[in-house]
Amino acid sequence: MGSSEAHALPHDDVIPVIIVGAGPVGLLLALRLAQSNIRSIVLEQETTLGTAPRAIGYYGPVHNVFKEAGIYDQVAAEGMASGGYVWRTLPTEDGKGTKTLGSILGLNIMSRPDSDGQYNICSYSIQLAQCRLAEIMLEEATKTGLTEIIWGHRVTGLSQDEKGVTVTAVSGQGEARNFRSLYLAGCDGGKSNVRKLLGISLAGHSWPERFIATDVLRTASVVADPPVHFTVDPRYWAVVTPLEHVKPDTRGMWRYSMAVPAYEEADDGSRTVLTDKQVLEPSYVDSLLLRQLDGPRPSDHTVVRKSLYKMHQLLASTMHRGRCFLAGDAAHINNPIGGLGLCTGLLDADALHQTLEIVRRTIDPESVFSRYSAERRRVFQNIIHPFSSANKTRLHSADPKDTAREDWYFQALRRGDAKELEQIHAPLYDGWRTNMWDLLGASVKDA
Repeated sequence: MGSSEAHALPHDDVIPVIIVGAGPVGLLLALRLAQSNIRSIVLEQETTLGTAPRAIGYYGPVHNVFKEAGIYDQVAAEGMASGGYVWRTLPTEDGKGTKTLGSILGLNIMSRPDSDGQYNICSYSIQLAQCRLAEIMLEEATKTGLTEIIWGHRVTGLSQDEKGVTVTAVSGQGEARNFRSLYLAGCDGGKSNVRKLLGISLAGHSWPERFIATDVLRTASVVADPPVHFTVDPRYWAVVTPLEHVKPDTRGMWRYSMAVPAYEEADDGSRTVLTDKQVLEPSYVDSLLLRQLDGPRPSDHTVVRKSLYKMHQLLASTMHRGRCFLAGDAAHINNPIGGLGLCTGLLDADALHQTLEIVRRTIDPESVFSRYSAERRRVFQNIIHPFSSANKTRLHSADPKDTAREDWYFQALRRGDAKELEQIHAPLYDGWRTNMWDLLGASVKDA
């Protein structure tokens, strides 16, 4: 895909780009490549798109990427807009058989809608389940005729030379197939086979807590503004957000993502560490939910989906080796508080799309590839890792009232100085997205 012979556009039996993983990161990359008239195939080990509760919030420069991909309007229309975030205590009993939303500890108003009820692009967060976002991307990528999804094939081997990459994938029936491409993008998640086959290591740490994400149908008597809130509590911290347009007194889908306490303590003071199986028991999940749910008792909620996760802060030693690349969770993993994980992966896909476009115009692809890896790793190390770590520890490190009074970020929110808050949030608006064209100079554009 460059001007030299080794990177020339391939014959029909050689695919320009193989993408491993049909999650939102891989599908966005496939869509953007197709819009640049670059053909790809996507190898996915599952037989359908995943439906497990995962990421939900999209904001900042991700909106611009959606706009350029032609999906912003649909994502914004289907998702629930949130013009900010609230930090609260756990819900409290009102003495009449009803729990009310907890007291506000901190409030960050990002923006307000215009007179027509619409928010300006990039000024708010769109809440939409990751599985629905993937469906939208799959539909749009398929329409192009330049993206082929091959379901039920697990990548088990790869090799590369100066002219391309050979990938071996095995079907659910045990049949092995070889594919040949100019480039390979590993977008296959935290347990990435591509990363392991390339011998690329992850470095960082794992958090001690487990985290359970639940999709819950319920009737909320109150839908606050903003509708997204974080529960601050040493044991029962959580994130609560709608997954669709919700209204008061109308049944709708919500996401309750909750910390699993390290242990359960009996009346006699003895402590028990629950197994993953015990945590996923309906009765235990309900016990966590009932601490977070406001409204009358008994609650009318129904758990539709649930998933239990471990949390990590990990970064690959490189996001590029030869003609192979990593993006999304295959390259970096962070805790989910604040919605930084998938958004960063989507911005990786955006940067990788630019990279593969630039390579068509240069005879020095290695320098372009190295810059992609360096810039995206820098973003994780300098922005995403510290921001996401602070987002998490702020929820559980101290008594909620002490945190509200003493935490520097809550103090800044109380001061309400617009310039100060803009400076605090600037890295997520100015440095999160990577413009490869600007970094590599006008000489590439004019080549």
